[in-house]
Amino acid sequence: MLRLGKILWMISLMLSSATLLSAQDDCKVNLSGRVLSEGEHEAIGFATLYFPELNAGTQTDERGFFNINLDCNSSYELIISQVEYEKRNTLITVNSTDIKQDFYLIPKENVLSAVSVHSHKREQVMLTNVENVLTTRELKKLKGKSLSESVSTLPGVNNIKTGPGINKPMIHGLFGSRIQVVNNEVSQMGQQWGIDHAPEIDPFVASRITVVKGASSVKYGPRAIGGALLLDPEPLLPDSALHGSLDLVGFTNGRGGIGSAMLSGSIFLNKEESINWRVQSSARKSGDQHTADYNLTNTGSEELNFSGAANYIKKDLQVDLFYSRFSTEIGILRGAHIGNVDNFFEALDRRPPFFTEAFSYEINNPKQQVVHQLLKAKVHLDRSSYGDFDFIYAYQQNARKEYDVRRGGRSEIAAVDLQLDSHIAKLQFHHDPIWNNLSGEIGLDYEYQNNKNVPGTGTTPLIPNYSSFQAGAFLNESWIENNWNLEAGLRYDIIALDVLKFDENKELINPTHQYNMFAGIIGGGYDFSKHLKYKSNLSWSQRAPSINELYSQGLHHSVAAIEEGDDQLLPETSLKWIHSFQFNWNEKLKLNIDAYASRINNYIYLEPEEPRLTIRGAFPVYQYRQTMASLYGTDIIGSYEFFHHFSLNSKASIIRGNDLSNNLPLIFMPADRWENSLNWRITDRLGFREIDFSLSGLKVFEQFRAPITETEAYERGTVPVPEGYFISNFSIDTSKEFGDTQLNVGFSIYNLMNVNYTDYLNRLRFYAAETGRNFELRINYIF
Repeated sequence: MLRLGKILWMISLMLSSATLLSAQDDCKVNLSGRVLSEGEHEAIGFATLYFPELNAGTQTDERGFFNINLDCNSSYELIISQVEYEKRNTLITVNSTDIKQDFYLIPKENVLSAVSVHSHKREQVMLTNVENVLTTRELKKLKGKSLSESVSTLPGVNNIKTGPGINKPMIHGLFGSRIQVVNNEVSQMGQQWGIDHAPEIDPFVASRITVVKGASSVKYGPRAIGGALLLDPEPLLPDSALHGSLDLVGFTNGRGGIGSAMLSGSIFLNKEESINWRVQSSARKSGDQHTADYNLTNTGSEELNFSGAANYIKKDLQVDLFYSRFSTEIGILRGAHIGNVDNFFEALDRRPPFFTEAFSYEINNPKQQVVHQLLKAKVHLDRSSYGDFDFIYAYQQNARKEYDVRRGGRSEIAAVDLQLDSHIAKLQFHHDPIWNNLSGEIGLDYEYQNNKNVPGTGTTPLIPNYSSFQAGAFLNESWIENNWNLEAGLRYDIIALDVLKFDENKELINPTHQYNMFAGIIGGGYDFSKHLKYKSNLSWSQRAPSINELYSQGLHHSVAAIEEGDDQLLPETSLKWIHSFQFNWNEKLKLNIDAYASRINNYIYLEPEEPRLTIRGAFPVYQYRQTMASLYGTDIIGSYEFFHHFSLNSKASIIRGNDLSNNLPLIFMPADRWENSLNWRITDRLGFREIDFSLSGLKVFEQFRAPITETEAYERGTVPVPEGYFISNFSIDTSKEFGDTQLNVGFSIYNLMNVNYTDYLNRLRFYAAETGRNFELRINYIF
């Protein structure tokens, strides 16, 4: 009996031990917290937390939060990484209770300005090209601004205007068909040739905006001869929670408002497969804007946009779908359309302009309506043994209508009605390093466009019907070792243009063009120390004349000017050398200096001629010409922190453009600019995580290098060159957390002193001044 009891006791002990071991095997502990930047304590979105021995990990969300389950009573090595921060290794010891811990990363010293939101597979910029990225803090303050207005806050980037409602980016003095806008990895195919044709993109779709200042033709094709503008949306990654955001913006100049909403989530098929989705929409309405002294009649605008994205992720395969629809209606300053030549010259000095009326939300003629649709499909295949493949197909449709002030009951009939259909296909292979240090990519591009004038306008088409075909191939390789990096790339494109138009005798003709375009780049960089870094590249690229430069014929309504093309224009050939120095001293002083020089053979520009009286009124006349041109300049951006969270930021840009053939300055070059701002941040006060104050002043000098062709084109008068001006801005931004949600509130005053001024880069500067003081309130709620 005693032996039986002992046996039963031993069996009970064994069962208890097995139960305890089983319970320990099932024991899980939750590790949660945030990944933040060292010093600034900025949230680092989409940082990777990886446990090597588990071959598993997680990513932070857009606010830096993470959450993962680990086994109890163990120790793990944790590697935290993010592309713009130094990698951190640490040891995590897990007991039997949940752990809440924050981790801090140090910014990489070669990144002066960065956004802490990144896509799963970020569009790679060539190593030696000079790029600038808006910081997260800056993007928060710029919500509600147009794409061009946002990027023009960076040195070397300017904002070309057609009145107060239409904005177009300029990089180092080049714009239009020389700047390639890449929206979600797809080249934007709108009517980008027009100076009044702003990029048809909803800025709320992008979470990261990168400006590439060097010639980028090797990677993005001939239209990137002057640089590129890259817009990356928020990445779609597996997440068990439902996330979203709401943005509201209100402003006094124009008495308008903007609203945007986004919602995203995931559907998990199993541990390795997920479908992730996001929907987003925005709307905008604004009435007449006003200068410091008078109303700008018919400058209201309306916008309604939508986008949807989804992807399927399984190990080394990712399939993405994206659709967006952008629609806008923009009024054109009524006083820019003049009845006769006498009134035209009177309008140069008349303030307020002709036809000035009281404030209104009505959008009358002249105006433009644009609808742009984009459908994109992408397949990403990762072969970790040697590299990865990307295939992208995209279809775009751009419908543009421009309405003129017309008589005889024809006001509802568009004077310009264009529809552009585009097909794009891209195949790229990114190979992993070979021979230890050599990595790069090879790609094939295909583009087909068909543009047609919708019948029934009753006018001679400004742009003829045409179709174009472009096929290109490129190779780019980079070598990195220790403090050195070297890079080289080559590209070849063939472009064919088939035009259908009526000649002067009203006979239908079919001119064709074919161009063979080459591009190449070679560059390198060297890190002298942790304080000083240098990089440089020399690029050679070509650009074929765009359709408007070849065949513009008549009144361009939005800019209130007659433009005439020349079908004998030759391709532009550019040689550009750019240098970049980055200096950093103890995180107190940061300085970035970019210097560049380029020479462009057969540079195409608009030369003004004597005004012309037509049945629609009197308008300036511009003729497309070619010349040998040189452009050189310097961009400077720096900051100095006087004490903790109190700093001075400074930005300056100087550019010189010369028409070498005619020994004149180049027309339409930006004036010198210098902007300074004082920034002060206080943290954990009044219940807010942080409060930001900023006071800035922008000095734009007079463009004393305006060419004779601009100031003396007219026999009866001169076009006034605007004087220099100084404007100041103020803003305050706060952030407050409520559990897992975050509220951001910002308030800004633009043109604080309500200065009356005119900018040389505004095509309607002849008729009216720039906008006056504007109060803006921004509310952003993230959950």
